[in-house]
Amino acid sequence: MEITENQLIKEFKRFEGQSKAIIRGIGDDGAVVDMAQGPHVFVQDAVVEHIHFEFSLMDPRAVGKKAIYVNASDILSMGALPLYFLVTIGIPEHMSRKDIRSLYSGIMQAAGEFDIRLLGGDTSAAKNDFFIDVSMVGKQTGTDYLGRDKAMEGDLIGVTGWLGESAYGLYLLKNGFHGGKRNRFIQRYVNPKPPLEAWKELVHYNIPVAMMDISDGLIIDLERMMKESRKGAHIYFEQVPIPRDIIRAKKENLALAGGEDYQFLFTFPESRLGLVEEVRKKGFPLSVIGRVVKGRGVKLFNKGQAMKITSKGYEHFGAVS
Repeated sequence: MEITENQLIKEFKRFEGQSKAIIRGIGDDGAVVDMAQGPHVFVQDAVVEHIHFEFSLMDPRAVGKKAIYVNASDILSMGALPLYFLVTIGIPEHMSRKDIRSLYSGIMQAAGEFDIRLLGGDTSAAKNDFFIDVSMVGKQTGTDYLGRDKAMEGDLIGVTGWLGESAYGLYLLKNGFHGGKRNRFIQRYVNPKPPLEAWKELVHYNIPVAMMDISDGLIIDLERMMKESRKGAHIYFEQVPIPRDIIRAKKENLALAGGEDYQFLFTFPESRLGLVEEVRKKGFPLSVIGRVVKGRGVKLFNKGQAMKITSKGYEHFGAVS
């Protein structure tokens, strides 16, 4: 397909519904709609065999968990708590009844971790590859949503956790790592649970003004946020949280462009930096990695020197840029 994901989304925007109840539509991690019970967030995300996972590297249970995690991450990114979900699965002939039971066991385990209720869904035969498509709804927790379009010039840029873990786990698996599935990085790849407790702290202290999850890579996802906010960003490489094992392996670029971190990327006013320190003191890993600036695009610096960005992240329908 000779079109990027961003270009395709731009095409879709021409068909976007119009209503006074729609607070935020196409262009974010989720859509925000004002309902009688208050603003709610709606998301939908699919997990497709050979695109998002391989059964040779992940069992059906882990795939089911991942399908919930990626949708819950989108709901949380908008400043909402997930409530309910629907599941559609496409089942190819190579999947057994045991596989499907394992898949749903994973789905329900992950849903229980976030206290989300399954409402129903659909099943379909699939010609070749398995897919699972989840629709999820959550309720906004604060007075305003946290979206990609909220970043302001002068804001600091923060991230939760460590970056590059999942991508390095996939690298290890593809290169015949024999250290066992309990390896930190392989576990992060197989179980990419978004950091709910850190999110609760950020929301409790009202720290973020803009937020999204890192699914395709730090650089490309930050570019998407800056595009929606009509701002630019400077990232300081020496402040990006990269595990030592990744540095020793000289795979630092996985922290910038590896994708599937499912950590939270957020901006906040410098006046709230003290609150970030309070959350850090509680043991939650938060890193301040840059600043929102006037202009467009993302620039990378290392100790004051400009760095060339050689890879940005995963792009559906196009090559990794």
